[in-house]
Amino acid sequence: MVAAATLLAGGILTVPHAMALEADGQYYSSKQPYVAPSEATTASYSQAPEGYETVYTESMARHGSRGLSSYKYDALLMKMAEAAEADNGFKSDAIKSEFMKNLKAITAANVENGYGMLTGQGADQHQGIGARAYERNKTLFDNAAKDGGKIAYQSSGEARATESGENFARGFNAASNNKLANSTVTPADPAGTGEAAAFDKTPNTLYFHKSENPDGTEKTGEAKQRADDYQNFVENDAIIAGAEQTIAENEDVKTASHDLLSQIFTDDFLAKLADGTYAWYNTVDGTKGGEANCAPGADPSKDADACGAAKKKIASEYDAAMDLYNLYIIAADMENENTGSHTFDFNQYFQGEQADDAKLFAWALDAEDFYEKGPSYAGQDETYTIAQPLLDDFFSSIDERVNGGSTVATFRFAHAETMMPFAALLGLPGSTQQAAASTTDVYTYANNEWRGESVTPMAANVQWDVAVKSGNDPKTGRAYTPLVRMLYNEQEIAFRSECTPIADGSTWYKLTELKSCLASDHQTLGDDAHLTDDSTTQPGTGPNTGEGTSTTPNNNGAGTHQPSNTQANGTENELSRTGVAVTGVAGIMMLLALAGISLNLWKVRR
Repeated sequence: MVAAATLLAGGILTVPHAMALEADGQYYSSKQPYVAPSEATTASYSQAPEGYETVYTESMARHGSRGLSSYKYDALLMKMAEAAEADNGFKSDAIKSEFMKNLKAITAANVENGYGMLTGQGADQHQGIGARAYERNKTLFDNAAKDGGKIAYQSSGEARATESGENFARGFNAASNNKLANSTVTPADPAGTGEAAAFDKTPNTLYFHKSENPDGTEKTGEAKQRADDYQNFVENDAIIAGAEQTIAENEDVKTASHDLLSQIFTDDFLAKLADGTYAWYNTVDGTKGGEANCAPGADPSKDADACGAAKKKIASEYDAAMDLYNLYIIAADMENENTGSHTFDFNQYFQGEQADDAKLFAWALDAEDFYEKGPSYAGQDETYTIAQPLLDDFFSSIDERVNGGSTVATFRFAHAETMMPFAALLGLPGSTQQAAASTTDVYTYANNEWRGESVTPMAANVQWDVAVKSGNDPKTGRAYTPLVRMLYNEQEIAFRSECTPIADGSTWYKLTELKSCLASDHQTLGDDAHLTDDSTTQPGTGPNTGEGTSTTPNNNGAGTHQPSNTQANGTENELSRTGVAVTGVAGIMMLLALAGISLNLWKVRR
């Protein structure tokens, strides 16, 4: 489904990033590998207005491409395959041999790489992002190297998040000739030894959705209460459960599940799965309550994720089909590991009519994330205000810097569970629309632009740059308010529609404006959000590599940021949106494309 473009009140056409990927017929959901920006994109970043100089940058990024998070999908499908082998349930010996070879190969690849760890693609993605972060703010970092500025690295504490940060730092340091390699903030709780020793574990802001932290410690106080309240909500909310059940029982999805599996298994065998004769748990013997099931050849003492959760099961064709779809999409992130003795091919099961079915499985997978971690349904905000501590940290980090702090950059590394609610809280592209508060009128690709592949692809990132101006504003007699602009997956975008930029068409905003328009009532400062001096935004002049000395950070005079509680805007199901500005030509081309493409999610099956 090609998501509809949206014309904002200000006349800026916004195009969800998912469009190009969907148009290519690839439906990888949140396992979409990161798509790096083009040179034209990075060369077009706007400069801060005249007289302003960037003094701080910060980001939060999802970990890069990884392998399977645990021995789960591959384990359960192997249990199913073993039962089919014993019951003559494969369509042919050749099909059996190919399917079991693929399962064994992807398991072996994950054992060698480490379950849940970055793949070669994931390392490359973050090295590239790190290098481009330096190039975009070269002057800031070169001056910091002279002036004693430091960089803060933070991680959720999960190994793949820290590993992503390590690769980011490698790319950053290579691009900067190691000027700041040793100028890092000393972490209060180091994420490990070696390169990981520079990373501070901050799960309260980067792993806020669970009371148990990645290192096994427990949250306390407000952070624990927030996590527990969130988990209780998503686990017990009737609308979320009902909507997800409606999608799982959708006739098109059920038919697609059967058709996908029918390429491999006989109808008689699948009938036994459908009627409950067969069910497999992720245990050694496949039974409920059986012994822990660990990947062949793995050392659980070194890779705990190589032993899967025993509660996971296949009890329906839908379960089995979704497990197979999950192997198909993770394979897109394992190109470097898909080689030699563990070469696998899951693309073959998603060709022809099954290529269209991949879209249905992507929708089903996206729906779970949408309802539990994204905008979800109208009338609730628990699924995204869980990210409030992270937004608060973005603001407090800016305050610390502009009030004289020496930290010139904060780079954070986390997860999709961090990015999805943060995107909805900020109103980023694709994360602005809620579903109806209904168990039957559910989220679909036809009625909502939210897509996992564009909201939270592997290595998804949000970056803010902060610029200040020396002296005092003659209008107020106080220091000039710092300005902020945002990049989303390295695309320069506007903040949400309630926020007023410093000038029409600009992507720079006063910090005071953002603290108001991103608060719970989303109030703009109106005319006070505009610049009142002769400064002008310099669009399309490329990365900030110009000459000049560091501008001394100063007190911005802004009030304390109040916790945000994003509510529906306009219609009851609409969260206010942020936009990606595109040229008029691109807008016309997109409208023409929309006129010529009409894909129906609720397709008539053969």
